Parts: sequence; C-alpha cells; structure tokens
Amino acid sequence: MRILALASQKGGSGKTTLSGHLAVQAERAGAGPVALIDVDPQASLADWWNEREAGEPAFASTTVARLAADLDALRQQGFKLAVIDTPPAITVAIQSVIAIADLVVIPT
Repeated sequence: MRILALASQKGGSGKTTLSGHLAVQAERAGAGPVALIDVDPQASLADWWNEREAGEPAFASTTVARLAADLDALRQQGFKLAVIDTPPAITVAIQSVIAIADLVVIPT
C-alpha cells in the first residue's frame, strides 16, 4: 500500500481539499481501494466525507498514535492507497506521519 501525506505548517493552504480530491480521483482512476485518513483535530476532511453520498474512497478513523498499526490493518484489508490529511503544524507527531509516508505533498 502506498501512503500519501499532505503536510504544511500553513493553514488554508489546501491540504484538506487536495486530500479529498486526490483520493476520489485515485479511486476513479482504478488505483483503489483508497482510504482517507484525517489526523487534523479540526476534522474538516472527516466532515466533508460524512456529507458525501458516495462511500468511496473509504474513510479510516485513527489517531497519530495508532496510525502505523491501523495502516497495517488497512494494508491487510487490501487497500492500495492511503491519503492522510494533517493539521497546519509540523510537530513531532506530524513528523512521524511524514516519516511513514511514501510521498509527502506540501501545498503552499
């Protein structure tokens, strides 16, 4: 499973919007199943997902502390891509998300 994280210290840079759009397009393009993960305490991506009628991409609820174990579980369930939205900060916790990602996108 590939892991894509969107990270930036700056709020309002488009991390959440881009996370949702990339996950939906990856699913549509056949790169799925795709799991969306929101580790931002504001939970804007979770709110967006809950308002959608489509069930794909899937949403995986987790925390930074449980992220590695939950990613392993998603991998075992057959997910091909995880897209992780992060809060507007670069903390030790967010550094751990960045460390496990295969690709980090930094919107500016």
